[in-house]
Amino acid sequence: GHLPPLPTPPPLPPLPHLPPPPHLPIPPLSRSVNVHLEAAIQPAMGALAASLLHNLLPNSEEMEEYVHQALRFIVAHEVGHVLGLRHNFHGSTMLSLQELHNQEITQKVGLTASVMDYLPANLAPPGVKQGDYFSGVVGPYDKWAIEYGYKPLNAVTPEGEKPALAEIAQASSAPELAYAPDEDSFDFLNPWVNVFDLSSDILGYSQAQMENAREMWQRLDRRYPLAGESYEEVRSKFNMVLSHYIRQVMNTTMYVAGQSFSRNYASETNSRLPFEAISGVQQRQALALLQEYVFEKDAFQFSPELLNKLAPERWYHWGASPQLVPLDYPIGDQILWLQRTVLRSLLSPLRLTRLRDAQLKANSSDVLTLAELFDSLQKGIWTEVIGNVGDLVEISSIRRELQREYFNLLQGLVLRKLSAPEDARSLAWYNLRQLDEAITKTLKDRRRHLDVTTLAHLEQTHAEIGTINN
Repeated sequence: GHLPPLPTPPPLPPLPHLPPPPHLPIPPLSRSVNVHLEAAIQPAMGALAASLLHNLLPNSEEMEEYVHQALRFIVAHEVGHVLGLRHNFHGSTMLSLQELHNQEITQKVGLTASVMDYLPANLAPPGVKQGDYFSGVVGPYDKWAIEYGYKPLNAVTPEGEKPALAEIAQASSAPELAYAPDEDSFDFLNPWVNVFDLSSDILGYSQAQMENAREMWQRLDRRYPLAGESYEEVRSKFNMVLSHYIRQVMNTTMYVAGQSFSRNYASETNSRLPFEAISGVQQRQALALLQEYVFEKDAFQFSPELLNKLAPERWYHWGASPQLVPLDYPIGDQILWLQRTVLRSLLSPLRLTRLRDAQLKANSSDVLTLAELFDSLQKGIWTEVIGNVGDLVEISSIRRELQREYFNLLQGLVLRKLSAPEDARSLAWYNLRQLDEAITKTLKDRRRHLDVTTLAHLEQTHAEIGTINN
């Protein structure tokens, strides 16, 4: 008649079903499990967004149509597997950002070139009329692949089918027939080969969805919980939106040192090479977005009332384990986890190596350099002491932890604790010296304005840089 003893509380994960840092090698099985878990919550995320952004009620005809669209897409995807089709993670890039909500287009050709991609709900950006949430027809890639595999051919032997099959395959260089299965996505190289993204403009799409997430947080604060609901519903919805936000952030990081990869064969009609670097302009745009939506001091603005609503689930019984520690919501840890993940991704050995090699592979001078990456991160993360003309009074706790993470990474590069190209080590050393000069000037000019914790933070950083240089 007694409940079993309470289990030892497990360590609190940063967030459920989050994408792992892209610079880590991801075994196919663990990555597959992670993606499948995220796929399970995508329809729920879309339904929440439809409710918050478009005021769709659970029992409305519009919400019923949303559910039908989601089910049709899922069934089409699984039937594709039954027919022998593999995933095609390039399919989601068929339409432009503007075309995604033009139903005259989407109801004719679909939202995606292939239903074999993993797609999120198609959520309209702020100020845009909502179109289809999910693709209602199979895409041009699907029709082409089925034609290749199942079209009856007038041939007696398999060898006799080859000319007709080769004729069908000649269309493979068409943009809407681009193909990228699971293994092409493991390297996190190509921003157009990814899961749960949409449109040929991933940067524009990601920015629009981050704006959607910010709006959803505000509306979540105003509308929930409903009368008779538990506050744990607010926490669950908050985490769902945060997961959506993080997905957009991680997709954006793929532009930095990114390259497109094509499987096309060489031919006289197609001169495209297998690898093409992402333009320096787009890489700089990606860095600017990461600065605005991840590193800026006001990137995460949540009201105290919303944060104090985020109560954990308290139901404890056989088969259900509530969260025991911590009871309150660790918002600082969540923000720092995302900032640390992005920063470590941008300064990962693989990305630094690709940036070093970019100048050797580029066909133009439009290249993002290692020096630009380090300079952009330093100016954005240490804004309070670099180029600040106002009276600095306090650096917030979130900013101090981010700055400490940045310093630790540069320190690890200089002291050879982290793997990196030699140019990256030199730039880390150079940037630490520049940072030390800015901190020294700040301590000299504005010491009397600083609160104690900010003063301690700057003096400690200054002292530790000194030990490196010595």
